[in-house]
Parts: sequence; structure tokens; C-alpha cells
Amino acid sequence: MSSVYCPMPFVTLTVHPGNFISRCMMSLNNMGPIEHNTYSNDAFQTLRTNQLAGIWDKEGCLTCYNKEQDGQHSQRTKWLAREQKYLRETGIYDSNKSVIRNRIYHLYMNFSNICNFKCRMCGPHYSNSWISDYNKLSEGNRYLDELHKTTDIMDSYEYKKQVDVDKFLSEYGPELSNLRQIWITGGEPFIDDSVYIFFNKLARYTDLSNIAVTINTNASRLNVNELSKLDHLLKLSINVSVDATGDYYNYMRGNNLTFSELDKIMRQLTQFSRSQQNLLITVNGAFQLYNLTNIGEFFYWVRDVLDLIDARYIEHRVLTGPPQLRVRNAPETLKAESRSQVDKLLNEFPNQFYLLDIRDELDKPSKKSHIQRFITWNQELDILRQQSIHDILPSLYTDWQTEGHII
Repeated sequence: MSSVYCPMPFVTLTVHPGNFISRCMMSLNNMGPIEHNTYSNDAFQTLRTNQLAGIWDKEGCLTCYNKEQDGQHSQRTKWLAREQKYLRETGIYDSNKSVIRNRIYHLYMNFSNICNFKCRMCGPHYSNSWISDYNKLSEGNRYLDELHKTTDIMDSYEYKKQVDVDKFLSEYGPELSNLRQIWITGGEPFIDDSVYIFFNKLARYTDLSNIAVTINTNASRLNVNELSKLDHLLKLSINVSVDATGDYYNYMRGNNLTFSELDKIMRQLTQFSRSQQNLLITVNGAFQLYNLTNIGEFFYWVRDVLDLIDARYIEHRVLTGPPQLRVRNAPETLKAESRSQVDKLLNEFPNQFYLLDIRDELDKPSKKSHIQRFITWNQELDILRQQSIHDILPSLYTDWQTEGHII
């Protein structure tokens, strides 16, 4: 098997909120419109052919490429290691390597970019709440990192984007009978009834009782009791995006939900899940410059709120973009504080591979241009949002200055 082969472009169909098909959930690259022929067009055939030949598409697959270059787990390597977990049998990858068209076993569905949050590590491509701030930023601070520059959607930030589900199902519905798993993100999936409407319509094309579903949500618009409408699924995982606790959370995610309000919702979810056999609650976050000294408190809060005995349902991924938010750019003083917390967590949860990636990221060298980029961008965003980085990381700038990264 090729050293760069990824099963996702072969067995996964990814619907982007910009109303196009992308190669996977990690990519913003527009592979074509939501039409039946897109999944076998020249772009997909070239991508699959190159992967089987061992050729990286470094621009289109930049997130995984960068992680693997750093020696960390990428989404590609996780998929390769988890065929049984994701698709419930092995051999599917090997039998679906056509460069033209394969059976679709996994669907990654984004209904829209409509979201009531404007998380600092996100942007207008996945949250329309970001659009106003994005358009107010000075031209040099309208960041589009290396991944975003490969897209053709940079001029479309004046509008909400919403997928026409009926159009999608008319194009791909007959090919979804083999589905084993669906991952849903957004925007915010529970901003309206799109999730429930989608599954009512999807039932015409496939057996929902054979599908495991994961929905990524900020939980702010989630009606816990309505989740019982999805009890006919084989499995339902509500993956709550959190990142941090307390003031860190409030600062990072746009202040449309306080951390205390989130804590209450999470405890309701945990209680509700005890009465639902097919329901699992998990938490995900992105380890980044903003929350590097909050990691210990974050892990212990998740363990408490989900009533866990370990950390198996915590997904805390190392953020790779935008590059100015990477933890490697933090002052060594803050890295040392974070390392101490991570080492303590690893003593308690030695098999938590996200923590191993985090520990590795903390040992990477900083890049002065990214530090300067963070300072100018974040200062402007703070002014727009009437917030201050000094409320959560009071020594950040002075530590950078002491270490000679800024003058």
C-alpha cells in the first residue's frame, strides 16, 4: 500500500457547507459541485491515482501532511488504523481502490456555514457569524492560512452558505445504501431542524439502523430531549466542541454561551445519555496558543462532567492552522507550564495519544513571523470584540519580549 494512500477519497463522500464536494473533512478544496459526476471527475481521478502512486497532494492534503511531517497522528493515519472501528469490518479499503468510482461507506455532511459562534480559530468559511469581523479586519489581517489559500471561496464571505439537501439526495441518494457511518458538522448543526429533516429524508435510501452517526456541535442550541428522535440509529455520538474551561472558553468562542451555561448543558446531556442505549457523549477541542495552560483543568472538567473513569472520550487535537495559533509559537515559560500539566495527565492517561501529540507539539520551535502575525491579528480582533488577551494570558507579550521574539 502506498505510504500516502488515504481511504477517505475512496470510500468517503464529503459535502462542504460552501455547496461543493471536497476530498475529505480536513480540506477546503473545491473538487466540484454537488452533482453525481463530481465523485468521478478528473480532480478525483488524479487525486486517487497519485495517492496510489505515492504522490502527496501537499496543498490539498496540507493538514495531514504537516502533522505527519511533525511525527504526529493525522486524520489519514487514524483512518488507516481504524477501519474496523469506523466501518465495522476490514477489507473495505482493499476492495475499494478504483480511481473512477467506489461504494460510499462514509458520509461527511455539512449542512451550512450558519453558526451562532465565532471561535477565534475558525473563520467565515465555517461560521457566518465570523463574516462581519472578517470584513472589518484590515486587509493584512484577513488571514487565510496555507490551507485556505488553495480554495476558490475567498470572495464569498458576504453570504450564508446552505446545502440543498434535496439536491444532494437526488444526485447521491441511490449510492448511499452501503453507508456505515455519518459525521455531521457545520456551521452549527442544531441551529435549526436540519439534522432531523435530513434523517427523515435519508431513510428513503438506506437503513438508518445500520449507521453510526457523530454530530459535532457547540451544544448551545441543542434540545437534549429531542435527541430521542434519533434513537433508531445504530449509534449516535454527540461530540461537543469545547476547547477550554472558564474564562479561556468565554474568550475563545465568541461569548454567545458562557462556560457555566455550557457546563449545565453538558450535565443534562450526561444524565439523558444514561436512558438512551445508542447515545454517547464525547468532547473535542483544539490545543492551541490560547488554551495551552488550561489543558489540565480542561481534561479534569471533561472527566467530571461526563462521569468518566479515564480520558477515552476526550479528543484534544493539536491545531495546525491558522499557523499563528500553533502552540509551538508560545513563549518557553508558558510551554514549560503546559508541559508540566501534560506530563501529569500522561501519568494518569498513558494511552491517550492526543496527549502524546500535544507533548510533541510543545517541543517544536517557534517561528518569529508567526508570532508577529499573531500579535497584529489578535490585537485587532480584540478591539473588534472588546476583549483582551491579557485576561487569560497576562504574561504572553512580556515573555515573548524577554525571550527576544518581539522588540
